[in-house]
Amino acid sequence: MIKRIPVLLAAAATVVAIAACHGVDNLTAQFPNTENSVTVYALNGGPAASPTGLDLKSGAPIYIDSNFGFDVAFDLDSTGKVRVYPVRVVANNLASVHSVGLQVVSATFDEYTRAVTSGYHFDSTLVAPVGATIAVNSLDVSTCSLYSLGSSYYAKFIVDSVNAAQKAFYVRLLADPNCGYRTLTGGVPNN
Repeated sequence: MIKRIPVLLAAAATVVAIAACHGVDNLTAQFPNTENSVTVYALNGGPAASPTGLDLKSGAPIYIDSNFGFDVAFDLDSTGKVRVYPVRVVANNLASVHSVGLQVVSATFDEYTRAVTSGYHFDSTLVAPVGATIAVNSLDVSTCSLYSLGSSYYAKFIVDSVNAAQKAFYVRLLADPNCGYRTLTGGVPNN
């Protein structure tokens, strides 16, 4: 392990040097952005064993268990409002999980093509109006290593509609799984 530290430091220094000489815009992302339309259910009162959360990096609906392998979970309050819970709100102090910041943005889903870097409310419940674009900053240091351009990955989603009787949410999402990149359009991001 001790012998690997100089190699890791050299690799990190190389990445920093390349970024300094060529600029961050010249680095190439490794993964294409994830796009999906999914159905998730209410955390409270939804059908048993149904997905109630989203793993934004993979774009997959997730059944929430003690592994807390999700970014956000959904619920429907008594007034019919959609509530979005970041993983840390659901896990509370029971597990070591990453922080997730949320905010409603004024742009439409299609217009919001570059993630903002400020204005997020981390680890707080958000009321998500149906049809509103929600910006996400998933601050995941364990996933985003020292070779990346940052410790966050960014996403956007929209609750297109709700079936209150089934406690189902129909969600469209797009996530950039490349740490530090903020491009929220289809394909492989350029920065």
